[in-house]
Amino acid sequence: MSNEGNLQDAYRYCDLIARQRARNFYPAFRFLPKSRRLALSTLYAFCSLSDDIADDESDLSVEQRKSKLADWESALNRCLAGKVDSPLFLALMDSMEQFELPAEPFFELLDGIKMDLQPRRYCTFEELKVYCRKVASSIGLVSVRIFGCRGNRADEYADSMGIAFQLTNIMRDIAEDLRRDRVYLPLEDLEAFRYSEEDLKNRIYDRRFLDLMKSQYSRALKYYHSADPRLVGDQSKKLLPAEVMKSVYRRTLEEIKRRKFQVYDGRISIPGWRKISGIALTLIRRSMPSRTS
Repeated sequence: MSNEGNLQDAYRYCDLIARQRARNFYPAFRFLPKSRRLALSTLYAFCSLSDDIADDESDLSVEQRKSKLADWESALNRCLAGKVDSPLFLALMDSMEQFELPAEPFFELLDGIKMDLQPRRYCTFEELKVYCRKVASSIGLVSVRIFGCRGNRADEYADSMGIAFQLTNIMRDIAEDLRRDRVYLPLEDLEAFRYSEEDLKNRIYDRRFLDLMKSQYSRALKYYHSADPRLVGDQSKKLLPAEVMKSVYRRTLEEIKRRKFQVYDGRISIPGWRKISGIALTLIRRSMPSRTS
């Protein structure tokens, strides 16, 4: 699998996965040149197919899932060694070479997915933050390089963005995660608001829950504010796709708040027109000259 035709087919395969699955993210991909867009689609396809191993609805045992994940990790190692046997890894190998993508975040992502194979709890936010960095910030670290940004400041931006996105996911997906016996809200936060894990499982919606969720909202908002494109200085123009993604996810967070945190009823999503308006506002703001103090 080394000729140009196979490589183009491999990228088309990855792009199709991204278009089908990345409902919140794919509109932002369109603001990239084709080669970078296809690399980002490949990254997304890798992440999505990796997640499938942990979230597969079949009756696989934990040990069987661990075995599948180990096989997947072996395929990634072979890819890094220049040996590929699937369209995904062919496109991934080319993307990593073309844009000098680091390998470590890919393994961090897989470590985070391993953490989801068995029900677990996070006693503190610091523990949860480790998980967020593995499953979300790791993707951001690769993404900013695909966008063309380099350096510690770009990494700081990606880290904050990843944590903000994952905290939004955690709030949005409480009901779905409970079905899988996953609780991502830090236990110290439950205790602080006198809201027990049993209350969570029984979907008790009261003042304690509202106060708990308001605290989670404030924490996520802090990380959105920390993901400031001005961090990267002259490279900030390259972060337009990331800012478009942020506008969509930030609106999801605001929609959760607008609906008074009624997350027990199922996943909250934003209407298409709000998504489009958010993207439009982002484009307008990014086109305006920055003010100097």
